[in-house]
Amino acid sequence: VIRLYPEEDFLRRPEHDEPEIARRELSEAALMARALGLGSLRDIEWLEAPPEASVRAAEELLERLGAVRDGKLTETGRRMAAVPLAPRLARLAIGGGEDGCALAAILGSGERPAGACDVLELLDAERRPFTRQLVASVRAAVRPTKGKSDTAVRQAILLAFPDRVARRRSGDELLLAGGGSARLAFSTPAKLLVAVDIEERREKGTPLVRLASPIEAEWLLDFYPERMRDETRVEWNRSGERVETSSALVYDDLVIEESRGGAVDEGEATRMLAEKAIEAGAGRFVDPDELEEFLARVEFAALHAALPRFGQPEVNEELAGLCRGLRSFAQLEVAAREGGLTGRLERRFTPEQRRLFEEVAPDRLRLPSGRNARIRYARGQAPWVASRLQDFFGMRESPRVARGAVPLVAHLLAPNQRPVQMTTDLAGFWTRLYPQVRRELSRRYPRHAWPETPGRAESEQTPRRSR
Repeated sequence: VIRLYPEEDFLRRPEHDEPEIARRELSEAALMARALGLGSLRDIEWLEAPPEASVRAAEELLERLGAVRDGKLTETGRRMAAVPLAPRLARLAIGGGEDGCALAAILGSGERPAGACDVLELLDAERRPFTRQLVASVRAAVRPTKGKSDTAVRQAILLAFPDRVARRRSGDELLLAGGGSARLAFSTPAKLLVAVDIEERREKGTPLVRLASPIEAEWLLDFYPERMRDETRVEWNRSGERVETSSALVYDDLVIEESRGGAVDEGEATRMLAEKAIEAGAGRFVDPDELEEFLARVEFAALHAALPRFGQPEVNEELAGLCRGLRSFAQLEVAAREGGLTGRLERRFTPEQRRLFEEVAPDRLRLPSGRNARIRYARGQAPWVASRLQDFFGMRESPRVARGAVPLVAHLLAPNQRPVQMTTDLAGFWTRLYPQVRRELSRRYPRHAWPETPGRAESEQTPRRSR
């Protein structure tokens, strides 16, 4: 036989096929090895040893099925080994009576009647001769008791597939006990079920559950109390932007029942709120321009005195500290905007550093008019102060900060609040430029005072009104 392949396909192929023992699920081999007295699969001398992960998965499954305990075969395991089916189906056969034997045999035969969704529907479907023969063989091996109810059969299904418990979240979406999700191939009102037949779909990613069996939450408590736990979780409500608690009854990794509310662990709530606040950024809770100006003021002070700088790490640390006792972004915003964030940053200074900070980089300048004008700071720029031109009357020299080392840029505003001049040389402005400015503005704003010698004149407290 001559087989032809495209060169690219041939080059992508492995040099050798992977051994079957590396591809197979090994729970049946592990059960047979123990039943024959060979011990664990690890104890056998293999020509090609099975992967450790596969051996471990097989042994964990046998323990969950009750076939092995403390490394030894149990009575349940011995009965399972006598059934000509895979371990899961053997567990169903010995626990589900006559119907359980029939159901296990049908599942083992691979026969799937069209339209069957609930696994018990398989019992009423027409069977092929091979399936009927397999049912007889299983019943002969198990010798089941008669008259098991549907509830008993469904409980036996749970015992055979304990790792496939699923909760329907919405529509056809399922959450699985082992983690991850799947889709239902049919609709059902059941909230909890066991996924018996799962089809892996590589092209679509999400597995598809074609056969399932509804179960009750109480059965999990009855059969697997050691795998059930109560959890109180601190969670982030994204839409409400707040920390909340939820109490959950959990089986493996699957939440069976959940309720919201209750007391919040303060430490955990603070940690979560701080984490989310830092992700959002401090600008979410305070005016970002105001915060940036404060940090620029600190940086200016650090350039001219022995003072620390504050960067993003310090801002995040104080934002996190502000979260103590709070639960939501709304509460944090109120606390931060009321001076809480910049106040906490300022308190990082010692009393002596705070005094020096105010001396080197004051945030206010008292003008001759009596007005306390705000001094503005920006990174990479000289600090400045903006006010009406008349507020500077009586000030001969430019005001200075940094202990007199840095002149402020004076933004001299006309009565319409538009800048007439920006200067660091106020004395020069009064001498060289003010006369021309005076002529222009006195014509446009005759109700205001425009003295000829503004450096010596008293500032205008209120505009002069003409009669």
